[in-house]
Parts: sequence; structure tokens; C-alpha cells
Amino acid sequence: MKVRVARRVVFGSTIALALSIGRAEAQTPPSSAPGAAQPRDPTASKLAKVHFEQGDQYFADKEWLKAHDEYVKSLSQEKTMSAMTALASTLRQLERYNESLDLYEKVLLEPKLPSNLMDDVRRGVEDLRKRVGTLELTGDTPVGARLLIDEKERATLPLLAPLRVPTGTRQISVKKDGFEPIAATAEVKPGQKSVVELRAPSRKGRLSVSEKHGWALEVEIDGQRLGVTPWEGLVEPGEHRVQLRGFVGLQALAECTAPEAGAGGAEAAREGAKMESPVQTATVKLYEVTPVVLSAQDVDASLRVESTPSGAHVNIDGKVVGRTPWEGRLPLGEHAVEVRAAGFLLAKQAVRLERRKQREVQVVLEHEPDPDAQRRTRNIAAGVGYGVGTLGFGLLAVTGGLALKEVGEVRARCGGTSCPQSERQKLDEAGDLGTLATVGLVVGAVGVAAGTTALFVLQPGGDERRPGGGAKASGGVAWRAGVGLGRFEIEGRF
Repeated sequence: MKVRVARRVVFGSTIALALSIGRAEAQTPPSSAPGAAQPRDPTASKLAKVHFEQGDQYFADKEWLKAHDEYVKSLSQEKTMSAMTALASTLRQLERYNESLDLYEKVLLEPKLPSNLMDDVRRGVEDLRKRVGTLELTGDTPVGARLLIDEKERATLPLLAPLRVPTGTRQISVKKDGFEPIAATAEVKPGQKSVVELRAPSRKGRLSVSEKHGWALEVEIDGQRLGVTPWEGLVEPGEHRVQLRGFVGLQALAECTAPEAGAGGAEAAREGAKMESPVQTATVKLYEVTPVVLSAQDVDASLRVESTPSGAHVNIDGKVVGRTPWEGRLPLGEHAVEVRAAGFLLAKQAVRLERRKQREVQVVLEHEPDPDAQRRTRNIAAGVGYGVGTLGFGLLAVTGGLALKEVGEVRARCGGTSCPQSERQKLDEAGDLGTLATVGLVVGAVGVAAGTTALFVLQPGGDERRPGGGAKASGGVAWRAGVGLGRFEIEGRF
């Protein structure tokens, strides 16, 4: 027993401190312990004591690792300041100074630490702080990676605060499944912070691609076929366009199940419905796994769109797909096709696609109406109308006046109810003038009506045309006006 005490004096006052604390704890009844949440388990306390005493024996024999294990077992049964202090001292002997310091600082937070022993613990803390420094990592610090220092795992990145490490040259390694390790060396000085910038040897991220229903389809990344779902591989960090293409057997498609395994399932997939997913943009980060789950659609139908003139933009279901002539595969069902080009009216058409059939849409685009030309046409039409009306009313005035004059003169010469045969010719001439006056009235009225109609009804046409149908005006009116030598015509719908 004297030998054990002598050895403890050699290895520091901390073990004596642990024994003193242990005796003080043993003398304090569990129920009277300040701040005690619940009574101690007698069995656990007994096992903790056995492991603690065994640890003391190993410590006295300088078997540090065995002593460390026994103190840990003691603390697992019951947390006591004696075991915490003894473990801190053992860690110090193992040169695990950062762990020893952490444990000593926890002892200082214990409310039951005797005041006469607090100074010894504080001196131990001050001494250990001279033996450790702190480490801060910058640069490539992958989230979720394991941080190893001198091949011992210390933390998971990212670090929330600088990490305590022993002084000296330290080998740093960052490991994450599926990626190359990141290695660095740090020179740690006592009481100082060492900043190490990590640089990944491979500037890659990992992309994981799968199909929602479990179908085996080809994976295209940025236009290159790289494999079959489920697929996972290394790619450059940044944005990537991901799409799935392939075939699925009709039975698997109807039941929404994954293809059968083996050659039979592969053959059914080659002969089945053509499948394709929408393009999805995935953002891949360095040393991180980006999952992409795509849902493929049945695109076992094709559509070809042509236009006159060619080179027009083609929109399908509100998305730009290319220029005419355009051909591609689309999901079954109805789609809205739009064709547009600068200087032409927009053309729209609804198309319904059926399995393994190709639809063709041919569009003849119409030029957009020239507002200035339309205004000139309107003004000309109105002018011609009012001009014709003016001529008609002028004819009415002249011929009507002459007719009235002739009738008046005949009546004056006849004087009674009968006239001589010589006056009959004068009466016929007056009748002809009356007929011309009536014609002038009708022509004048029609001319004024036509001029008014040209001013208020003839407006620029609409901005869209539907293939296979007529023009559609934005105001509900479509028209065509024509003016020529000896004619004026208006044609349209209102």
C-alpha cells in the first residue's frame, strides 16, 4: 500500500485529489447531497467503486490504458468527481492533453468540489493549457465528413468552434464516403490557434439519379449517356442538366411497376413504350451527394411542326422547344402548339397525340396588318363613300329641281285638268328627271352610310391566326376592303 501512495505522489497531486474527493463523496449520504435529483442505485455505486479501485491499481502500476478503461467503466455506472479526476490524470499520462483539459474543466463546474482542492485542479488546467493549442479549418470542409487527427477521429465537419489539439506537428485527414480523403499538416503551438486551409485533391461532387417508379432508364447528364438508373457517379461541381430516356414494357407501365429482372424484362423494355422525363437542373456541390429523382412519362408518340416561312419559334404547352421544321416525342394526350415569327400573326392549334402515331402540323403564317395602310384604306373608303353620297345628293338636287320646274311650267300652260298633246313630251321629261332624282337620293344615302361604316367599323384586324381556320380579330371584327376604278366593296364578318 505504501508503494502505491509513493507512485501517486510521483505522478502528481491529482490522484490524491481524486482519493480525497472519493472519501468526501463516500461520507456524504446520498439523500443529503446538494442538488441530488434522485437516490443513488446501490448496485451501480458498488460496481463503480470496484472499477475505480481497479483503475487505481493499474494507475499505480503505470498501466495507463488499463487504468483509463477502468475509470471509464466506473463513470458509466455512476458519475463521481473522484472517477472524473482520476480519468483526467490518466489522459494526461497518455499525452491526450486536450481530453484531459476538457475533463478537468468539467470538474471545475461541479458544485460539490471542495474549495481547498479547487486550486489544485486550476493549476492542472493552467499547465495543460500550455500543452495544447487550437485548430481552425478553412477551405474545403465537406459537410458530414469525419475529421481525423493523427489517425484518431475527433469530430464531424463543419466545426462549430476551434478544436483543441496537442502541440506539435499534427497530421490532419478529412474522410467522406465516396470521395478521396483530404490531407493536411498542422503545426500547433501552445496556447495559439492554428488555421489550416484544406484543399480537396479531386474537385468533384456526387450525383445520384433514380426514377420515381423504379424503372430502369438511361441517364443523360448534359447530353451524355452515362448509365442506367439507379445511377451514381462523380461530376464537376455546378449545374447539370439531367434527363432519363428509355423503354418500359407495356404491362409494367400499366401496373406502374418496375421492369422484370433478367433477359425477359430487358426484352420487354426494348419492345415497350418509349419513356422520357422532363429535363431537371441539379446543382452539385464539392464533396456532397446531390439526389435527383425524376418521373418518366410515356412519350410513345411524335409530332412534326412545319411553317411557311420556316425558322419560326415553336412553343408546346407554354415551353419553347425549337424552330420549324421541328420534330420530337411528346407525352400522349392533348398539347397546345403555338408558332410565332417576327412580323407574322401568332398561330395556335390543339393537337392530340396517340400511341405510336406521328402527327404533322403545317402552318402558313400571315403577315401582321400594317396599321398605317389600314388607316389609309379606311380613309379612302370613307372618302369614296362620302364622295358618292355627295354626288348622289347633288344629282337629287339638280334633277329634282329640274323636274319640279318642268311640272310647274306645264301646269301653268295647261291651266286646267287637261293638257294638249304637245305638252305630253314635257311631262315625260319631268318624269324621267324625277326618276333620276330618286336614284340620286338612294345613291347619296348609300354613299354616306358606306363612308360612316368605313370610319367606325373598319379597324385593324387581330393578332392571331389558327391553322385551318379564318383570321380572328382582337375586337371581334374581320374585314377586307377594296377600291378600284368604278367600284367600292367591303367584305367581312361583324
